[in-house]
Amino acid sequence: MEHTLLCVLLLLSTLINSGHSEDDDALPKATLTVKPNPAYTGETVTLTCSVGSDSSWSYQWYKDRNDNVVSQSVRHTITGDTLTISRVVESDQDQYWCQGEIQSRSISSIISDPVRVTLNALPMASVKIVTPQGLLYPGETVTLQCDISDYTDWTYSWFRDNEELPIQTRKNSISLLDQAGQYKCFGTRIGRPKKSYLSSALPIIITALPKATLTVKPNPVFPGETVTLTCSVGSDSIWSYQWYKDRNDNVASQSVRHTVTGDTLTISRAGVSDQGLYWCEGNTVSRPTSSLHSDPVTLTLLKRDLLLF
Repeated sequence: MEHTLLCVLLLLSTLINSGHSEDDDALPKATLTVKPNPAYTGETVTLTCSVGSDSSWSYQWYKDRNDNVVSQSVRHTITGDTLTISRVVESDQDQYWCQGEIQSRSISSIISDPVRVTLNALPMASVKIVTPQGLLYPGETVTLQCDISDYTDWTYSWFRDNEELPIQTRKNSISLLDQAGQYKCFGTRIGRPKKSYLSSALPIIITALPKATLTVKPNPVFPGETVTLTCSVGSDSIWSYQWYKDRNDNVASQSVRHTVTGDTLTISRAGVSDQGLYWCEGNTVSRPTSSLHSDPVTLTLLKRDLLLF
């Protein structure tokens, strides 16, 4: 009886030890970590695979499905337990797995749980004109503003015709004198994201100064009649007008018989002294810009004897 009990105890001990040994020999599972995740377009993403503390493992990487092996490329570098994706782009977004291998023993770990690499879009930059509003004329200064939709602490860089300007500033606006071209901007910062997208191009076009046009009605005029001189510079309403008589430094100003209203100089009760050459020019209301002078028009007074029958 005692002998039978001893045999049973020995059998139980053997089974227990045998079961413990099987647990010790179970294949380990790989663990995958991804940093940073989510990532911003253009950043470097590091995927690290580990199988315990044993240094005898080499690693295999999978993307999209666990039979699609990730191999070395210009942007994908495998070093030891690390897969590095440089200048990450949208096509790098997906599920990733890893697995450890001991090639000398033909052993593979259990494949890791999948980790999805997620990409966040960079903030958008855009350029707009602050001043002047409307057409830009020779000799004027244009002020441009770079707007970036998210985050703060940007340093702004500028491009004209795809060449970077020697301007880096914490202010989001620049002022340029008389420089046409295609302007772009983008921002950089210390924190993540470290940069924005490059903006679309904004064309800055310098328009030749317009020429004023002067009309005089009636002309010739009889003594005592009212004469209306009208100056125009295109269809733009930003212009005010200056009037000249006989020479271009002799300004025709308001008086009892001379009234200036908007684009019109009205001469009441025309007399001999009103005869002569007249010019006009436009001046922009909010900017120190003048149009080209009009061609001169001679105001002629008819003689009184022409009034006799």
